[in-house]
Amino acid sequence: MPFIGAINDKLRKFFSTHVVEKLEGKQIYVGCSGNFTVEQLISRKCKDVEIFSNDVSLYSSLIGYTLTDRQLKMEVVKDEIRWVQKYLDQGGAVAIGSLLLLMELFKYEKRNNACQERMWQAYLVQWEAMLGKTREKIEKALENTNISDYTMIDVFDYFPKPGVAIGFLPTYVGGYEKLFAKLEEYINWESATGERPRYELLTTERREASVQKMQEGEYILYDDQERDLPCVARVDLFGHKTVFIYSNLEFNKGVFRKKINEKVPNYEILMPEDEIPRKASIKMTEVDLSTLNHYRNMYLSKSIQPGSGGPCYLLFVDDKVFGFLIFQAYSKKGGPSDEIYLLSDFVVPSKRYKRLAKLLLMCVKCKEVEAALSEKVIRYYKSVMTTAFTKKPVSMKYRGVFELAKRGKGFLNYRGDFGETTFKEVLKLWMKKYVKQ
Repeated sequence: MPFIGAINDKLRKFFSTHVVEKLEGKQIYVGCSGNFTVEQLISRKCKDVEIFSNDVSLYSSLIGYTLTDRQLKMEVVKDEIRWVQKYLDQGGAVAIGSLLLLMELFKYEKRNNACQERMWQAYLVQWEAMLGKTREKIEKALENTNISDYTMIDVFDYFPKPGVAIGFLPTYVGGYEKLFAKLEEYINWESATGERPRYELLTTERREASVQKMQEGEYILYDDQERDLPCVARVDLFGHKTVFIYSNLEFNKGVFRKKINEKVPNYEILMPEDEIPRKASIKMTEVDLSTLNHYRNMYLSKSIQPGSGGPCYLLFVDDKVFGFLIFQAYSKKGGPSDEIYLLSDFVVPSKRYKRLAKLLLMCVKCKEVEAALSEKVIRYYKSVMTTAFTKKPVSMKYRGVFELAKRGKGFLNYRGDFGETTFKEVLKLWMKKYVKQ
């Protein structure tokens, strides 16, 4: 179990390289300390600095009290994990590590299927070994983290402070409560003097008011909202919300983007207003992943995590590209040996044809595609599997072309069999079924 914060690694590196050195000789007040990532970065780089930490969760308070040589009273209140009490009583890195492991264990608490039951039992059997490794990491992190004090105050009341305010506030309402709900359900806790944090839910209004209070002095704010404040760092990563660091201190600025290698090809594209002739011909050309990445950058949402795969194909109607396919033939993942996985399929935008994606999917099942894949990978394929990431009961994109194979949490698996249908026959069928005369 790593002892790191929720701050992504790009911002941690930026903070460590450009921000920490400017804090020398100052008083630092951290709100919502979490995993104490900021405190650890500052402690490693600054010799003359006072750090004051604050949070309200059991997990963070245990770290804060450990760093300031104080005790938290923790009592397991449910028999199911009563055996954890002896580890919590040891305090320090053992207790912190136990909370970390418990948060992982609770993911399988319901045990409503065989997999969850196996995972639950595996944690129980391997607890000592996992705790030993986790404890080592925590002890190393504690050694490199120095704070002057830790308080359990509502962050709304915590700011402003006389030094530099650093706020990594929860970015959605109820974030803390959801993250630590199970710990609070299973464990009662308070300080040795009976202290227990009292705070209100950090609603959007209270969060904005807290941000305003930070701005009354020097501040460093981590946020996922674009604000009219001095921005010193911005991180855009595929599959993640853009995050920012705002500050009224003088820092070097940084912008981080995850790029994918791309090669700019010279193919003609089917334009949004273009008409597909009824007697057009469809053909397929294999390209490398960097060429297809160019079109992914053009047509796919930046929030979609780009996976690596191959072989990759462009589909043309006459001489114009209209569709893109990435298979995953070389994956070591399990599955039938005669079934190939379709990692990505997308088409160019079209105002004239609302069901252009259907044409591409119908082509996927044609004998030309099966023949090309079998020749490329030297394997005979009977079917193709793909995944639609959605919470809806069906995917309208795949419905009617592929068969629904599985419903999962947030995803649907679809399967289609390769057949003897040709590109020419598919175009005719698509025109008849999906194109208004």
